[in-house]
Amino acid sequence: MSRSKKNIAAGLLSIVLLIAVYATAVAHPGTVVTKKICTSWELAKNRAFIMTHKQANQPQLDSKALTLADNADRVPVLMYHYIAPKADISEPDNNSMISLESFEQGMEYLHTNGYKTATMEQLEKYINGEGALPDKSVVITFDDGYQNNIIYAYPILKKYGFHATMFVVGIHIQQKTAAFDSKKTSFLSTEEMKASSDVFEYHSHTYDLHKKGTAVCGIAYSSLADASLITNDIHQIKELGIDSPYFAYPYGEANTQIIYHLRENGYRMAFSVRSGFAVPGTDPMLVPRLTVTSSTDMHTLLHPEAIVH
Repeated sequence: MSRSKKNIAAGLLSIVLLIAVYATAVAHPGTVVTKKICTSWELAKNRAFIMTHKQANQPQLDSKALTLADNADRVPVLMYHYIAPKADISEPDNNSMISLESFEQGMEYLHTNGYKTATMEQLEKYINGEGALPDKSVVITFDDGYQNNIIYAYPILKKYGFHATMFVVGIHIQQKTAAFDSKKTSFLSTEEMKASSDVFEYHSHTYDLHKKGTAVCGIAYSSLADASLITNDIHQIKELGIDSPYFAYPYGEANTQIIYHLRENGYRMAFSVRSGFAVPGTDPMLVPRLTVTSSTDMHTLLHPEAIVH
């Protein structure tokens, strides 16, 4: 065998061995070394995806519009999940569960201090530099679609004239309204969604991908991480009537491929669980939010710069 043929054969063997090592690491990421190899493999796949797919519908920001007069410097997007009276919360250390007493206190603070609530459309325009929001604007969001949001949050929001957004998991939406028990987990019905539409707007938290079902490099991710499932899931939740351009990532998980498929299916703005404020120029597909818990002091949350270290 000539030297050139030997070199080719050696090169091919190296590629085969490299693929075998990567495949083993992806399948069995149990050690630090294999986890690093697996992570490198995932990053390489992500770069390849970026190179071969053109992102659709990316907003073109108008630099002049971003400096609109009387525009808020930043807008807090508050994130809530489960609400119940303090006495009925079975998991006091679960930050996704906020006491009704704390929630009402937070809403009273916003109202007393002159805050006004913005819609998804208003926030989108603000972020993209197409419209202004006044100082003391706030966006209130709820994830998952718990029935207790309707029972407890709705009347409080209505009392103060506040608007809110709920990101629902489609498969949990009930056809008939269930008898409510504050000590049990239950989800809202289509009837409750219609009856509360004067306060809430409803958007997608996936149809049935809000569950840990995909392992990547030894870490359990939501089923949204399996890009092959996204388009069908979007079709399913749209068939329920949740057909809007706004989305919240399960567990806040997002990556290039997920964002690509969301954009391809008409989504223009999506929310993470990364802490921070929305500002003009924020990536509309990675909007940060502020988590509110039972122990949250609303003033401190909205004014972190006032904290004395």
